Amino acid sequence: MKKIRTIEKAPVFHEQLKKHRVCAYVRVSTNQSEQQESFSAQVQHYTFYINNNPEWTFAGIYSDQVRPDRVLFRVA
Repeated sequence: MKKIRTIEKAPVFHEQLKKHRVCAYVRVSTNQSEQQESFSAQVQHYTFYINNNPEWTFAGIYSDQVRPDRVLFRVA
């Protein structure tokens, strides 16, 4: 006589796991054109990096650009 093995149903979790809200901070410290390209590259990199982590929710980018005469704060 063959043995019959019963496989128990896996528990179902109705509560979805909470994702972490993640933002990035990017900065340039001079007004040189290379730094401006760096700023764009940083925004692009961190946006991609955060959006491609399934455990994270993209909450935005915080950034500031430092110029010799003043500091500008802005959200990208």
